[in-house]
Amino acid sequence: MAIKAIRSSFLDCIKDPFFAPEDNSVRYISDGLLVINKAGKIQDFGDYEILAAQYADIPIKTYRDRLILPGFIDTHIHFPQTTMMAAYGEQLLEWLNQYTFPTERKFQDKDYAREIADVFLDELLRNGTTTALVFAAVYPQSAEAFFEAAQARNMRMISGKVLMDRNAPDYLCDTAESAYQDSKRLIEKWHNKGRLRYAVTPRFAATSTAEQLSVAGRLLREYPDVYLHTLLSENVYEVALVK
Repeated sequence: MAIKAIRSSFLDCIKDPFFAPEDNSVRYISDGLLVINKAGKIQDFGDYEILAAQYADIPIKTYRDRLILPGFIDTHIHFPQTTMMAAYGEQLLEWLNQYTFPTERKFQDKDYAREIADVFLDELLRNGTTTALVFAAVYPQSAEAFFEAAQARNMRMISGKVLMDRNAPDYLCDTAESAYQDSKRLIEKWHNKGRLRYAVTPRFAATSTAEQLSVAGRLLREYPDVYLHTLLSENVYEVALVK
């Protein structure tokens, strides 16, 4: 890969706007130059007028009337729900039973899971998302297929098999012990492999017994640098069920 440069308008965040004034958090360069080295990493970045002479011998691709941003980060998304987007908006619990759980059943087939993972990841990239925290299905092979597809694209993906041992169809339930063993195996195979990371993933309180939630905590203690990915109660019906 040769060194290359991109000229365009750029916008990025250089500080956290929750802790710094907005004016100090956002950087906008109306005419900038982004230089990418042979390893595919940013070598230099700044105003075009300042950098142009230094990189006069490097081919420059110019994008006029465009705005270039860093890749987007999606902090919660389900790849097994790719094919059911726009399913009728029932309340959450009805929606899960009528649409989501039957769809997720298909992901016990690893080949099918890989097919959907390829579509899902290509759609993320097409829309500018390069990092995401992603639910797989309860089946460990669904997480395997997802990690394989993400690794092939060298994407920063954080995912894990779902933990779910109650209040779901039998075909979607694991056990506390199988959840522990499957998650442990997946963590040791995929966590920190390239740009991939693992997330211990109990779906939400209603679908995990106290024993399984204890297992999730055990995994987090044994592997302190993995992530935890779950759902908080989203509506009054769900809160009532959990209570």
